[in-house]
Amino acid sequence: MVESSDQTQPYEPLDEIIDWFKHLTWTQREVDAEVNQLEKTPFVGFTTEVASNWSEIANIFEAVTTRVKKEIPNLYGIGGHSSHSYVNGTNLYFVYAFIDAEDDPAGEMARYHDPINKIIVEETLKHGGTMSHHHGVGKARAPFIKEEYGSSYWVLKTLLKSFDPKNTMNAGNIIPLEFWDEPD
Repeated sequence: MVESSDQTQPYEPLDEIIDWFKHLTWTQREVDAEVNQLEKTPFVGFTTEVASNWSEIANIFEAVTTRVKKEIPNLYGIGGHSSHSYVNGTNLYFVYAFIDAEDDPAGEMARYHDPINKIIVEETLKHGGTMSHHHGVGKARAPFIKEEYGSSYWVLKTLLKSFDPKNTMNAGNIIPLEFWDEPD
């Protein structure tokens, strides 16, 4: 037991830990309440996850947030958090939101998410990080696969073509369709 600053109530760190665990996983009711609250706002939010070694992760965060704030209009905010850390580095979930003035989901992707995602990937790769952590690449990041893999790109493509010669399994999610038939 630790004494609290007001000296009237004992401070139990275990109580805070237990309370944190009780609220760690939301029930459907809590998720629905948050969705209901968000629907009342003009904001749309997304995440993009990257990873890097410890010596570069702060540089990636700074480069990304600086560029996004400078280049993206109607930005409500951008931040990030790490949820998976290792001896050699950590992941970083960029969380960003913008004002959706036109209520156009397809337009939101083209005007905001895609350019923000592009900045995040470009800065991550520029600083030696990886655009892929445990969520993989996906169509939004596949155009950067050659840069991500560098000289080992042909190994990845050769393996994919060996296991899926007709490109039927998740086509375009790792190697963009326009790269599939290119000579290496």
